[in-house]
Amino acid sequence: MENYVGIYYVLYTLPVWAIAGILFLITLVAILVGRDILEGLPYNVSYSAVIGDAGLIIGVLITATILQRGGAYIPSWFLNEKMHINIIGLCFLLGLFICFLTLGLRSGQLMDIYHDVIIAPLILYFAITLVPVIYYNGTNIEKWAVIGFIFLWLALVVFDIKYKRMDQRSWLQNHGVTFQKNVSNKIDN
Repeated sequence: MENYVGIYYVLYTLPVWAIAGILFLITLVAILVGRDILEGLPYNVSYSAVIGDAGLIIGVLITATILQRGGAYIPSWFLNEKMHINIIGLCFLLGLFICFLTLGLRSGQLMDIYHDVIIAPLILYFAITLVPVIYYNGTNIEKWAVIGFIFLWLALVVFDIKYKRMDQRSWLQNHGVTFQKNVSNKIDN
């Protein structure tokens, strides 16, 4: 067995279908169900959050495939548990910081904050730790696929900002959707 730590251990030991299921649950399912419970309507109109995050999840699954082939080269400093704890800690602190900076640009609803404080830092942690695995060990098609998914996500972020889809609740209201529940889970700036 390989001497992996952190996300490498998870991706190496779990079946790819389990990894896909877990990522699906903590991203799309959590957002939709959380909004349904807290706001009375399941929605996600941000293309970068739906399509872009799905592409990034495929990048994680590509990395799992690479690791499960065995013998992957990973720089030694990435094989330190404390390094992974530090990286993920910094990613979550950055998520909190960005969340507070962008509260005025988004609805301030709890599920938006969940995305900014949980999902976005996880994606950043994956990017920092998984890109070297892909770079050193991926086939050309795996590398180009991941690059394509990253650029797709970036393009969709720009699209979402340009068409004001980041504040999803306001976008829906501007397009005729009326929320039935009195929402009391808004965090004011």
